[in-house]
Amino acid sequence: MNKLVTFFRETSMGRFLIGAGIILIIFGCIVRSFAKDNANYIKTDAVVTKTELFEEADEKNNTEALYTVDVKYTVDGTEYEEEYGVFSGYKVGDQVTISYDPKNPAEIAQSARPGSSKLEGYLFILAGVAALAAGIVSLARAAQKHKALKEQEKEWTNG
Repeated sequence: MNKLVTFFRETSMGRFLIGAGIILIIFGCIVRSFAKDNANYIKTDAVVTKTELFEEADEKNNTEALYTVDVKYTVDGTEYEEEYGVFSGYKVGDQVTISYDPKNPAEIAQSARPGSSKLEGYLFILAGVAALAAGIVSLARAAQKHKALKEQEKEWTNG
């Protein structure tokens, strides 16, 4: 039983890194797919029309109040008013840049630096691959150490 506990203790970092690597790779792929989905969105200016308290500020944890924000914008002469998201710091009348789906202008997304989500996706994937590789190396080292201890144990028992 003690050998099993030792083995699990010795391999815990490797198992953690492999799990974390897989999660980071999956998350990176998801981020990239969102970037790909929003790649053909068109940027336009919008005006904040409504802010509604979503979560109060917490001075103890040093967090700001969050508000759901609605915006109004015009596409091809048609005016749209949609929920933009949850933010802190926006006030009614503020100008924001949004991106809308040209096939469905009522579908909007936050505008970001061009290609930033795609780059962030690649960074998550890269970090995931690095964690996965480190986990495999850690498991290989633990296996070598376990093998060396078994050989040493045989030498001691055979005298």
